Amino acid sequence: MFGTYRINERKDAFPRLSMKFKKGEINFYTCSIKLIEGNVNAAYDWESDVMSESWNAKKAEKKLKALKNTKVCDALLNQEIFSGVGNIIKNEVLFRVKIDPESLVGALPLKKLKELVKEAHDYSWDFYAWKKKFELKKHWLIYKKTECPRCHFPSIKTYLGKTNRLTSFCANCQKLYS
Repeated sequence: MFGTYRINERKDAFPRLSMKFKKGEINFYTCSIKLIEGNVNAAYDWESDVMSESWNAKKAEKKLKALKNTKVCDALLNQEIFSGVGNIIKNEVLFRVKIDPESLVGALPLKKLKELVKEAHDYSWDFYAWKKKFELKKHWLIYKKTECPRCHFPSIKTYLGKTNRLTSFCANCQKLYS
């Protein structure tokens, strides 16, 4: 997932893709669009889509285990594992499960790895519900915040990972696994 979107609203910028329906619209900005011709089921792995009825948590765990030396901040943005997870979700999931974004996937205890996979799925649904109600930002706990709501230490805002995406976290209560 990359970029931004608006449901039943528009930004000042021209959308890259706009879809209109009887009861609303969705507009995508600064995103990558891939045209899939033919049978979409042959080209798309629905088991990797965190919001699909076919989502397969066990498959995500297996794919993660193969990425031992990958930082969790990069693993969560890997669309082959977590299709649909974007940068805000990455930050909030890592905060909820108390994992430092620079932790290595291979260093995570199995319990934490399972918790990470479950929370990526669960938070994606929360994100969607809040987005539909136009109240997403009020539910952010760490993303772009100046202070950790748990321990009240200053949060860290920096650019991390292979994609150099904005990452907000608490160095005090989010444990680094290395």
